[in-house]
Amino acid sequence: MDIQQSIFDYLRTPFSIDKPIRLIEIFAGYGSQSLALERLGANFEHYRAIEFDKYAMASYNAIHGTNFQPTDVCSMRGGDLGITDKDKYTYMLTYSFP
Repeated sequence: MDIQQSIFDYLRTPFSIDKPIRLIEIFAGYGSQSLALERLGANFEHYRAIEFDKYAMASYNAIHGTNFQPTDVCSMRGGDLGITDKDKYTYMLTYSFP
């Protein structure tokens, strides 16, 4: 059986995540990205969820067993994300805005 190859197989360096993931979701909603990671069986923690809508944040917390507070992304700065221990964790930032 022939395996089809793509030019992209030669242009990019293979990548794999070998450390636990700290997930940062901006415009988090109810956390659809984390639901996808859960269904994939990824090793991750809900590290930050940034969502200004209090009802969406309440849904997020109920679904994922977290206790994040509503936060307006406009008030955030890069340092607020708490990215530390980069040698121990892979930080994944996702967003999902309408």
